[in-house]
Amino acid sequence: MTDLPHLICSIITLNRQVETAGNLFRDIQQQGLPCQWFAGVDGRQEKPALQGREFYNLDRALTRHRQELTVSEIGCYLSHYRAVQQAYEQGYEFACILEDDVVIEDNFATVVRELMAEDLELVRLMALKLRRRKVVKTLASGCLLTRPERGVLGTQAYLFNRRGMQKFLDHAWDMYEAIDHVLDHFFLFDVAQHAVEPHIAYERVRPTNVQKTPCNRCQKPNLWQKLRHHPAKLSFSRKRHAYFRTHKAALFPNDLPNKCPGKSLRLRGKGEAGNVLSNEGETMPSQDSRAENH
Repeated sequence: MTDLPHLICSIITLNRQVETAGNLFRDIQQQGLPCQWFAGVDGRQEKPALQGREFYNLDRALTRHRQELTVSEIGCYLSHYRAVQQAYEQGYEFACILEDDVVIEDNFATVVRELMAEDLELVRLMALKLRRRKVVKTLASGCLLTRPERGVLGTQAYLFNRRGMQKFLDHAWDMYEAIDHVLDHFFLFDVAQHAVEPHIAYERVRPTNVQKTPCNRCQKPNLWQKLRHHPAKLSFSRKRHAYFRTHKAALFPNDLPNKCPGKSLRLRGKGEAGNVLSNEGETMPSQDSRAENH
């Protein structure tokens, strides 16, 4: 083992006085994990100032996504980027990043410690999209460790090891898409994405602070950016399939879970994945009844 401190759980919040944030901090500490607040970057009113090598790549945003990031998306992005950066600079081997509207399950700390023993680059501790995945193993806690074929959506709770932190920081300083897309496009920075089932955290439904629709004053793509859009999409697709080929044994064969793996009410899926969630819908407890246990 190294002399580095092992783990820090960082809670991103704009207001630590909010009840849900305080409950999350308390629950993490009660389960015996080290926890710290991370002051989120507020982009609700104006574009946040950049620091260090952070760069907002407007040309790439307009070319790849045909719209620029909203100021609140930039604020959310920088909150996650800087939370990971802080944990890395503090010398931690593992960083667990959580948003302040998350509720953790009673086995959260147990599973996190098991995941640390696996020394994985990136583990999504909850998800908002059901994906095909390969089951890697059953952990001692009974949770399944999986390799999702694609991104599972959401940045509410995830775990990086130090190698994963470095890969993320070396890639994500160049901002051109929302932060949840960055994690979902894990193949662009060659990070091994894992997930756990059932999820060990879920979100409380509340109005979001992140505006995703650009304002009327936002810049539109010019002709050259429009012409480059489809070649950029093609390049993106080729990189994804190249990753699939390189990591074929780790990702395939795969299938969908046979039941809903999490409690987040926004969890969704298309096609077969949607059928899994539809079949589970009548038996899933409401969020109000779940909250009584926390």
